[in-house]
Amino acid sequence: MVNVRLATSDDIGRLATTATRAFAGDPLLRWFFPDDDEYFELNPTLTAYLCRRWQATGSQWCTDDGVALAGWAPPGRPEVDVERPTIVHPESRLAKFEALRIAFSEHTPVEPHWYLNMLATHPDWQRQGLGAALIGEVFRIADGQGLPCYLETETPDNVAYYRHHGFEVRSEWTLVTAEGAGPHMWGMLRSSR
Repeated sequence: MVNVRLATSDDIGRLATTATRAFAGDPLLRWFFPDDDEYFELNPTLTAYLCRRWQATGSQWCTDDGVALAGWAPPGRPEVDVERPTIVHPESRLAKFEALRIAFSEHTPVEPHWYLNMLATHPDWQRQGLGAALIGEVFRIADGQGLPCYLETETPDNVAYYRHHGFEVRSEWTLVTAEGAGPHMWGMLRSSR
């Protein structure tokens, strides 16, 4: 039996490690951080920041052992005031962040929804139903509110995984900067049940 609960600040270190390992081959994150050393140095800091944001809105769930997590934004994606990490990014990476921001603003549904920002399971614990248990927590909340759930993903395997859990492709696009094309992405929506 998987025990899923709201994450706390005590979980952040373990969850940052889990997400960093889970996304080590993710096309979007590796577009931002193609160098292994830089990825493994910076991603835990960025993930810890995201954890603080999700926790500020009470929308991050994890397993008791921290080997899987789901970071959501509630309807309206409320702004929260949490300390940002101080990372100096090169201009090329800032251009990639801007391309992502523009694409997300063009493809995000305008209707109220729950936004699945990250679902991560440590590679040593994948394929045991942990992700399904985590997203099921918000599916119950969203369904009770009559609201859909939305996410973006970057691989055909993930598209198939999320389809299995009721999401359908809503839109797709390829990120582009002056340096060229980046990862292809899919926006997926799960209607309330």
